[in-house]
Order: sequence, then structure tokens, then C-alpha cells
Amino acid sequence: MSVCESLGVILLQCILQAADIKNVNETMLYCLEVTFSKVILIFLYYTFINRFVKKSDVPYSNTRYIMYGIILLYSLINMSVIVENFKNGEENYLCAVNMGCIVLADLYLLYFVKMADEKNYYEKQLIALEQQAKVQYEYYLTQTKKYDQTIQILHDVNKHIKAIEGLYGAEQEKTAGEYATKIRELLKPLIPVQYTENPILNILLTDKESVMREKGISVTIKIDNVNLNFIEPIDITTIFGNLLDNAIEATEKLKGEKYICIKIGSYHKMIVVSIENNCNEVKWKNGFPVSNKGKNGGIGLLNVQSSIKKYDGDLTLKNDGNKFAAELFLNS
Repeated sequence: MSVCESLGVILLQCILQAADIKNVNETMLYCLEVTFSKVILIFLYYTFINRFVKKSDVPYSNTRYIMYGIILLYSLINMSVIVENFKNGEENYLCAVNMGCIVLADLYLLYFVKMADEKNYYEKQLIALEQQAKVQYEYYLTQTKKYDQTIQILHDVNKHIKAIEGLYGAEQEKTAGEYATKIRELLKPLIPVQYTENPILNILLTDKESVMREKGISVTIKIDNVNLNFIEPIDITTIFGNLLDNAIEATEKLKGEKYICIKIGSYHKMIVVSIENNCNEVKWKNGFPVSNKGKNGGIGLLNVQSSIKKYDGDLTLKNDGNKFAAELFLNS
């Protein structure tokens, strides 16, 4: 604290020398020193001490730093103008009161900017959680629908078996074989493909592959023998659900060839995931593709990043012409 106050006094001396002001009344000089030291202390507290020493959980936005800079600049200019009134060594208590008001105004404005920035941060976090909950809910609805289909088929399974037995009994093996093939096709969408040892990812990939094929998208899935069971189920759904939904959304709008390629492998102790798709022109902002979903667009990728950080991972988004790729690394 004493260091901060000393910086304020040094700054005041520099201003006095620059303005060639020497005959300042001792009382007024004391008021100036107190004002400058407190202003510097307040700004250092909000910009550095509160963030790095107290380790605030809320990251500082660029807007907050810009607002802090504007307030500091305005305060210094205002106080420099007041200093001009002390040239003749006179006591000007009205100016002293004005300086006190500057300190109080800075306290209020900096606190207001801090609270506004934190409010904006928590609102974004809330939207992200709501979006994540929406993904989970949609996934739940899909599984519920599939469960209902399974129950419906199982309800008639005895009829199907008796029908096949009757055909074989009547020595109509060819017709029975065709009937059995149709039953297999009917059951196929309900049975998850064993891509990995992770059952949640198997179900999710099976569902998404079905959606892609319905939309006329060519799908390639290449997965090495990797263990993904260290990833929590909610993170599996968040990471792969959001990235695949984004790929499907970008690809389904295309005319002509549509493809999505999913690769999962390992590199040393890292799990490497690559999801590539063809797309139209991609616009970027702050390192992220611009979403057409409105003000809440891009929240899905923020959720993906949040989940990846749990595993000391990293997400890289690339765009080369009409190709877009999301590559991520996870520590196993």
C-alpha cells in the first residue's frame, strides 16, 4: 500500500515540475498528495491486486481494462487542471473538496465497471450451462424415442419369430431369409455400433451417424484402439455432441458432395480427436467461427473448451478453403 501511495506522490511531483508550479501551500500540497496517492492505489487495486493477489475467479475482459484506462485518464486530466489553481500558493478548499469527489467518483465508477463485467461473465456462463442442459435434454429425448421404438419392436418379436418358424415349416426358406433380413434392418438403428469401449460415445456416434445419413452426408469414422473411459459421460456428450452438431449444421447447407470424417487416435499419452467436414466460407471473430444462431451462437464451443480444460487439453479450429477441421487433444 505504501508503494502505491509513493507512486501517487511521485506522479504529483512530475506534474508539478512539468507545469512549473513551485509555490504550493503546504495544506493544499498535502491534499494533492493524498488525492493522487489514493487514486493510484484504487486503480492498482482494481487492475492488479484484485486480479493477481486475490486471484479473482472472473477473467478480466478487454472492455474492463479500456474503461479503467478511460476513467484513470479522465481523473488525471481533471486533477492536473485543479493543480493549476494552486500556482500562487493560495488555499483553495473548494478545489480540495473537488479532488475528494474525484476519489469517491473513481471508487464508484471502478466498482460499477467491475460489477458490470462480472455480471456479463456470469450471464454468459449461465447461457452456456443452459445450452449444455439443452444438449443433454435433446440427447435424452433421442434415447427415449429409441427406447419406445425398441419396446414396440420387442412387443411384436414373438409374432416375428412365429412367422419365420412358419415359413421354415412350410419349406419357404428363401422367404424366411428375406423376412429375417428385414427384421435385422429394423433392429440395426437400435443397436449401437461398438466403435470404442465407451458405451456413451458408441450411442452418440450411432445416433449422429444416423442423422448424417438421413441428411445425405457421407460419413467416415476411424477410431483406433483407445481408452476413453476416463472422460466423464457429460463431457463426452458436450464435446462430441457440440462438435458433430456444428459439423452437421455446416455440411447440410451444401449442394453437391457432403462429408464428415471423424478420427480418434492416440499420441504418446494424449488422445487426439479430429472432426473434418466440407463447408461454405467461414467467417472468424476472436479465434472462433461466427455462428448464425444469434447472440447465443458460439456458446457450444465455449462449453467444449470448458470440458476439454478438465483434461488439460486443447482445441484447435482450422479452415482451409472449403474444409473445416476441429482438432482436440486430451490428456489421458
